[in-house]
Amino acid sequence: MDGTADGKPIEIRLGEDVAGGTVAWQPSTKGHPHLLVVGLSGMGKTTCLINICRQLWEQEVVPIVFSYHQDIDKHLSSLFPSIRFVDYDGLGYNPLAQPAQESKRTFLDVAGDLRDIFLAIFPELGDIQGEELRQAIKESYLEKGWSSTAAGPTDAAEPAFGRFVEILRAKPKKDRGLQHLLARLQELEDYRLFSPGTDMGSLWVSPQPVVIRVHSTQNEYLQRAFASLLFYGLYKGMFYRRPQERITHYIIFDEAHRASRLRLIPTMAQECRKYGIGLILASQQTRDFNVSLFSLIANYLVLRLTDQDTKALVRNVTTSDQERSLVDKIKQLERYRAFFFCEGHRKPAYVRLSSPD
Repeated sequence: MDGTADGKPIEIRLGEDVAGGTVAWQPSTKGHPHLLVVGLSGMGKTTCLINICRQLWEQEVVPIVFSYHQDIDKHLSSLFPSIRFVDYDGLGYNPLAQPAQESKRTFLDVAGDLRDIFLAIFPELGDIQGEELRQAIKESYLEKGWSSTAAGPTDAAEPAFGRFVEILRAKPKKDRGLQHLLARLQELEDYRLFSPGTDMGSLWVSPQPVVIRVHSTQNEYLQRAFASLLFYGLYKGMFYRRPQERITHYIIFDEAHRASRLRLIPTMAQECRKYGIGLILASQQTRDFNVSLFSLIANYLVLRLTDQDTKALVRNVTTSDQERSLVDKIKQLERYRAFFFCEGHRKPAYVRLSSPD
């Protein structure tokens, strides 16, 4: 079975083609279920995401939305009888919690994941600072009795999330790089990022659509940390789910270019289909995404883009003989007009986007 709970295939109506026929996307665990929506501000991305969320929910697929603007919150509130809103009030979970046995990941993988996350939060940090951070996280596990030779989780307790910061502070010699790293971590600590906060439980079991209001904090670094670490929590929680025969959830990243440096996005895209999860990334630009992401996404809804972003996208999603004509057409698209590239079709479909009503 692959589709909704009653066995019907999932079908998302995106709009109409030039002849008035329906242009639809049919995500499936048997193919590539991910979608990248790209376009300049004001071209219709938010309208498209709202339309997709409504149709997913009608087909018993739960949307989990990372929201960077109040506009999408208001529109979604008018569509659904109830929504679970998640605002920043401490992180609500410990990112150092033991990985699920199913993931076969060790605490050393967790240390590396968190190093990458913090380097994405603070892109000015270098590899040496990243390695210092990874070593401090590793040491916090070793203090609790974890063994670097053991595979998978152990019976040892996980360390407190903020312990690695204390380890870094306790270093007798602090060069300029470490001082800068500690200053950045202090800024996050001021917002209680490393405090446990109220346990939010698993977002995977929410009976309502979930909207993570990243914009509930105005500090740019805290926004990155909040979004990145909650995304990491969803990734780790995914392994506690059984493999699924159908798509049950979509993680929808509004303003995904803000998280484009996050190496976890391609990793999630590669692994989540098995667990009935798809990704929808909406972005104003494409050139900052790791090129590996394009090999994992086979469906693209492309609105008007800048010349540079258009060339970067087309180079990765189409054949060279179509490249030049498509670049010109994409740069001239009107509002609420798009090209839809989908798995199994050589040429993109021109689409007039539907409204969410």
